[in-house]
Amino acid sequence: MARVAIVSLGCPKNAIDSEALAGLVASGGHALTPGVEDADVVLVNTCGFIDPARRETVEEVLELAELKQRGSLRGLVLTGCLVARSAADLDGALPEVDAFVDFDAYPGIAHIVDGVLAGTLDERVHGRPGTRFDPAYWDATIAAAPRIRFGRKPWAYLKIAEGCNRGCTFCAIPLMRGKLASRPPEQVIAEARHLVAGGVRELSLVSQDSVMYGRDIGAPGLTDLLRSLERIEGLERVRLMYLHPQGVDDALIDTMLSSPVVADYFDLSLQHVSAPVLRRMGRWGGRERFEALVTRIRDRAPHAAVRATFILGFPGESEDEAAAVADFVADAGLDWVGTFAYSPEDGTRSAELPGRVPEAEVRARVDAVASVAEEAMSRRAAYYVGATQRVLVERYVPGEDVWIGRSEREAPEIDGETRFAGRPGLAVGDVVDVAITAAEGCDLVGTVAVRPDA
Repeated sequence: MARVAIVSLGCPKNAIDSEALAGLVASGGHALTPGVEDADVVLVNTCGFIDPARRETVEEVLELAELKQRGSLRGLVLTGCLVARSAADLDGALPEVDAFVDFDAYPGIAHIVDGVLAGTLDERVHGRPGTRFDPAYWDATIAAAPRIRFGRKPWAYLKIAEGCNRGCTFCAIPLMRGKLASRPPEQVIAEARHLVAGGVRELSLVSQDSVMYGRDIGAPGLTDLLRSLERIEGLERVRLMYLHPQGVDDALIDTMLSSPVVADYFDLSLQHVSAPVLRRMGRWGGRERFEALVTRIRDRAPHAAVRATFILGFPGESEDEAAAVADFVADAGLDWVGTFAYSPEDGTRSAELPGRVPEAEVRARVDAVASVAEEAMSRRAAYYVGATQRVLVERYVPGEDVWIGRSEREAPEIDGETRFAGRPGLAVGDVVDVAITAAEGCDLVGTVAVRPDA
């Protein structure tokens, strides 16, 4: 038996995969440990989306290699998107790694750990890198060994699909995760029930393109899935992530806003507002279309939260086009804004486009939009002062005598939080009404509301 630590890099989809791998490792007789210093083998689940993520993986490996040199660590295993994309290159560049494990070899991860410890592996690369992720592997994995959630948070990510059919010119996801592959609805519902039975109150649905769910397998679409999930007893909140704006139609908006369970939270991957830039990105939209979409949402529910992401410095982007993003962010009333620097990725069509923006100028444009976004998000947070929010309680800060939680407007790990004075008997996982008394930057501050009949 080995003590195995799992380091998860990258996005929420990767975090879910790491929890599934943890289940397989444990079912194979190994013990999981939270710290790499106490581990015999460390499994690093990598991200290969953009260059900074790849650098993070290399830095992590080099740090762990020092533990191997000191003799406290006996094995180092890499999994995830970077392995799927670049296993051959990694094999030559990182001799410190004992095994590179592609998606389709995940079911055998416990045996690979055995081989690493025994020194009996015949090869370092396991699986078939480049064959893309197949949700069937993952469903078989959690059927054999239910995923082990890291921590005891009252929320969890729930994967509904893998891959993407959009063909955005900048995106490397199809190179690693392949075409859209939806999980059957019965598998999604079964896992949701299992998570709720284990104490989860909020589920964040994740995929690469959530609005396309079900279309590749002839299954009922996203709205039907939401209606099924809201019937699960004990599930307080469902949050949708990664919505391509082209698929956010009136039917989806109405379903979300009328549901007693689905959060009034719209995570829109806009990426830019200039129509010419969006066309070069292989994307739909433009400022007028995006303004109309936000207006359709807010006309129905002024309190609804809207998150948007933008890429600055795409090839051929002019100063005026970058400034147009800042103008939109200043005017649109967005709750949350994510800004990213364009990263040229090998194998993507945009990597060959002319008009590359100098790196220093890209960073300046990102910083300019991020500065505008901070002000805009603070203004939007102030809108909620005087309102009452339903807040999922997540932790207590003893030194400050304050509780921390999230309302509908705050997605886990990427958005802000709500801080509030509690009441006797409050516990993590409770859902309480909080009267919002102030906004501190993007965060909300309040106190547990007293019901009239209390």
